[in-house]
Amino acid sequence: MSNINKNFTLQNGYEILSKTFSRVEKLDYIDSLAVTNIDDMVEYIYSLSSMTSLDGVPKQVIKEILINNTTNGILNVPKEYGMFISS
Repeated sequence: MSNINKNFTLQNGYEILSKTFSRVEKLDYIDSLAVTNIDDMVEYIYSLSSMTSLDGVPKQVIKEILINNTTNGILNVPKEYGMFISS
């Protein structure tokens, strides 16, 4: 059985739309989340059902990775939003 994502997303939308439309333009909306409490972010990550691969990884390891990616105590987490214009 194939493990292909069949949902329409920003990552695969161009490919899907270009099969039907001759002109496809992706417009990105730049946004991010500024996280100041790293412990909350670690707990959130471990609460995600898709992160079962982290079961053997101590939370402190993830926390250290996140801390190493902060600037002035803020972890910037980009969010992907956008839209397609097709004709």
